[in-house]
Formats: sequence, C-alpha cells, structure tokens
Amino acid sequence: MRLHTKLTLGLVSSLFAVSLATAAATGTKTGPYHSGWGCDGMGTMSGDMKRDPVARAQKHLSELNAKLNLTADQQPAWKTFSEQVNEQAKNMVAMRDQMKDNFQSMPKKTAPERMAKMADLMKDRAQNMARMADAVKTFYATLTPEQQATFDKMQMSQMGRKQ
Repeated sequence: MRLHTKLTLGLVSSLFAVSLATAAATGTKTGPYHSGWGCDGMGTMSGDMKRDPVARAQKHLSELNAKLNLTADQQPAWKTFSEQVNEQAKNMVAMRDQMKDNFQSMPKKTAPERMAKMADLMKDRAQNMARMADAVKTFYATLTPEQQATFDKMQMSQMGRKQ
C-alpha cells in the first residue's frame, strides 16, 4: 500500500473517531434514533425498554406464554428459554449502567482508547445476542408449527414491525 493511501486512511479513521467522540462529549444526536452517547437509553430501544428491561422482559414472557399454550412436555424448554431472556434483560441493565459510567470517563480518554472501549462493548453485546439466538433456536425447535407461527409474529412485533 502506498504511503499516501495509508495516510489518507489514517486521517479518515481519525476524523471518524473524533466525530464520534465530539458527538459523545457534546450530547448531540448521532443519528435519527439516538440521543447521543449520553446513555439516556441504548440506541433505538423503546421507552419502557430503556426504563426497565427486566420488567419489559417479564411482560413479554407472560404474553408469549399465554399465547403459546405450551404443553407439559414443553415446560422444561420454556423454563430454560425464559431464564435466558431474564438473564439477557439483566445483562442489558448492567451494560447500560456500564455505558453510563464509561461516558463519564470518555472525555479523559484518547480517541484510540474510546474506540477500543466502544469495540469491547459491542463485542459484549454481540456475545449476549448470540446466546439469546441459541436460546431462541433451542426453544423454537420444541414448538408445534402453529406455536412457531405465533412466536414468529410476536417476535416481529417486539422488534417494532407489526405483521
């Protein structure tokens, strides 16, 4: 790679990092669904999700359980699945708290340190999502085709897309 290409890529990367850091420090909007990196919420989550992910998960699980009409044979799989959902909700609360703490110290960090911290947080979120995807896959396999259709419909509505 030629020197001028390396310098250009380095400059673009630095400008990107600085713009993110500036948006975080000033609390300006970083996108149509974000209210900055001030951690008054996590990304595009809905109002009650920001306030109490654990309560939101409980509500969703209760609604899902009522609509699925699970058999006695499906109850162990439901228990495992619902425990993972609750664990995910607790992780979200912990992550939100960690993001708030990190936001306080971000202005004191260098741009590379801030980017590394953000990358670490994204890795944690990806690992949590992978565990949740595995739990959904395992539970889903125990459902009848009718229950799967109900689950699909409810999961899409939870993502904000009504079917």
